[in-house]
Amino acid sequence: MANTKSLLCGLIVGGLIGGAATLLSTPTSGKDVRNKIKNNRKQLEDYLQLLKEESTLLKEQVLKTAKEGSEVIKEVSVDLKKSISQFQQEIEPHKRDLQNEIAELEDKIKQLENTLQHS
Repeated sequence: MANTKSLLCGLIVGGLIGGAATLLSTPTSGKDVRNKIKNNRKQLEDYLQLLKEESTLLKEQVLKTAKEGSEVIKEVSVDLKKSISQFQQEIEPHKRDLQNEIAELEDKIKQLENTLQHS
């Protein structure tokens, strides 16, 4: 929004300076100058109106895109949670099997240590 305000301010100041310079340096009659000023003023008003409309459309598009992005992130988050939960359920039996095998290996190592100490 700061860039839009700066642009708008620059257009207005530039228009005023250009108008003043034209008035001071013009060799044409006052009537012609007034007509040119009216035309230029109308063009500037039209341009500013167009700029305002396009800014409003851009704002609406940004809000729409942000809303859609938020919805997509929520959907991805839900899907990711489901995938993680499913993965945890799938590996649970393997996890228990590995824990049992580790416990058995520890028992065998202890038995082997006891056998080696008594020998």
